Amino acid sequence: MRFYTVQKLGPKRSLTPEGFLLCEEVPVARTGEMLYGPGEVPVEPGPDGLIRISRTPEEVFRAETLASCIGKPVTLDHPDDFVTPANFATLGKGAMLNLRRGTGIADDLLVADLMVTDQQAIDAIQTDGIEEVSLGYEADYEQVSPGRGVQRNIVVNHVALVERGRCGPRCAIGDKEPEDMKTFDSKPKGKRTFADRIRAAFMAKDAEGAEELAKEAEAMDEESEEERAKREAAEDAAKTGDALGQILKTVKALDSRLAKIEARDEESEEERKAREAKEKESKTGDGGEELTDPGTAATISQAEVDLYTGDSAASIPSRAEILAPGIKLPTFDAKITTKDRAASLCKCQRKALDVAYQTDVGKAAIAPFLGGLTADFEKLPAALINAAFMGASELIKAQNNRRTHDGVAKTKDFGKPRTAADINAANRKYWADRSAN
Repeated sequence: MRFYTVQKLGPKRSLTPEGFLLCEEVPVARTGEMLYGPGEVPVEPGPDGLIRISRTPEEVFRAETLASCIGKPVTLDHPDDFVTPANFATLGKGAMLNLRRGTGIADDLLVADLMVTDQQAIDAIQTDGIEEVSLGYEADYEQVSPGRGVQRNIVVNHVALVERGRCGPRCAIGDKEPEDMKTFDSKPKGKRTFADRIRAAFMAKDAEGAEELAKEAEAMDEESEEERAKREAAEDAAKTGDALGQILKTVKALDSRLAKIEARDEESEEERKAREAKEKESKTGDGGEELTDPGTAATISQAEVDLYTGDSAASIPSRAEILAPGIKLPTFDAKITTKDRAASLCKCQRKALDVAYQTDVGKAAIAPFLGGLTADFEKLPAALINAAFMGASELIKAQNNRRTHDGVAKTKDFGKPRTAADINAANRKYWADRSAN
């Protein structure tokens, strides 16, 4: 489904001509295990007082479930009652459209596009940062054991904008680079483009601005072939210079790393012990240290910063939650630099790996990526940490999905299949016993 919009607010947010907010690729639900308190669902609590409900892919992506989502209203928080024609005018803030299953790392997510048509709801998303979502629905529950159950026959009524949803931060409105991961230097400063100025004049209905842009366009049309060639050559030269500068910076960083490695190879046993003792003394514990402490940026090279940018960086919080549920996730100030953010994300990976490695499941998933090295996650290089983190989280995610499927209550018929001869023999024996008595 394609939407007509006139202003792009981000890779996944834009405005229609009326000013409605379109939020694309919003995860609204996920498969896996959900936690509930006593009385929230018709399942007996476990010894810890909690109820764990398995939501299988077969149920979440069932054709009827997907169909029940289409066109359902967006609400601000969950209403006391389900949305009906009688209260829609008060509760409805938009609509949920284009339901589909996520792909790749997001294949456990139910994804939708939200068209938010109410100004209060738009302000809640854009200004107040209320970006997590939660489905309101009816479902059947099947108890597997005390504290465990399976959810079936999901029928959706609405999707609510909430401060904190049961699915966690994975089910939230966002862009490819979420707001809490943007940095001061994420987007280079500069003049607005010609296209930006056209959009602004159109949205503001600015006649004078539009006339000024028209004159600029005419001047550009009058540019001679020679002038155009000079301008394009200058632009290409500038781009080439920037690229060469970046390559040179990367090469220098690699040279520096190689020099340090060679120096370590040449050091004596006594020098090595002295260096390790010094590092141990200077090392601080992680107990009360903030994950966003920029002091850790000194431990990551410019070449390693590239590991923590783009889509792969955006998936780190959700992967950390998979490895170590409940782990404290990093938050970022708008003015944090790319290098400081990369260092904080790397530290988050180290912490998640360290916590997960204390469990049998985590150890089994992480160990193959260490290549026989000691599991000292504070000392392993960032590249190895990133590879182990990504690989282990993918393995545990797959195991969680399988465990969810295996947790479905299984039933079977009593006895074994019987042939006609077996039935006849049993009947003869029965009547023979009756005659004897």
